[in-house]
Amino acid sequence: MRRKIEKANPSQKILVTAFECLSTRGYANVSMRDIANEADVALSQLTYYYNSKEKLFIEVISVMINQYLSEIEGRLKAASNTRDKIASLIKFFKELTIDRPNLLRLFIDFTAQALWLPSFREQVDSLFNSITEMIEKNILLDNMKVDTWAHEYSSKAIARLILGAFYGTSIQIMLGFDDDKKSAFESLNLMESFIN
Repeated sequence: MRRKIEKANPSQKILVTAFECLSTRGYANVSMRDIANEADVALSQLTYYYNSKEKLFIEVISVMINQYLSEIEGRLKAASNTRDKIASLIKFFKELTIDRPNLLRLFIDFTAQALWLPSFREQVDSLFNSITEMIEKNILLDNMKVDTWAHEYSSKAIARLILGAFYGTSIQIMLGFDDDKKSAFESLNLMESFIN
């Protein structure tokens, strides 16, 4: 990956380096100077392309959002029925937690920053809304057999609950709330029984 970065145009090189720095060290622990040093560019060159830390990180959020959305959408479209779509979503969050924890940490970090920075809030809110719409469209509106309690709520509210359960459980796993990872992942699997 580093070789590809070295050949990339400076703007792309800075963006990829920022993504790597943020996903391994977090927003609070990364400065523009850190990114410039790691990208092997002058700080003035970094500020030429991204004139503020916030603008650079908003661009990183955009890259992260596109990655999340394309992966989730691809998995949901590849599944043939509602049960398989739910299973693919569960698998996505499991893989994210186990195989790509830095990407999940970045998502969690940006979510926390979104509470304080309006520009981050718009980006993260857009991501949550897009994933909610995908769940609603691909899982709930397809063939959902809804229990009587669910008839009182909109499909959007139920989709938000599903996303919140997946995301919240993933955060708990990342933080190690449950030392037994197997039982922690059972919480993700439990979502399947609520929907089917």
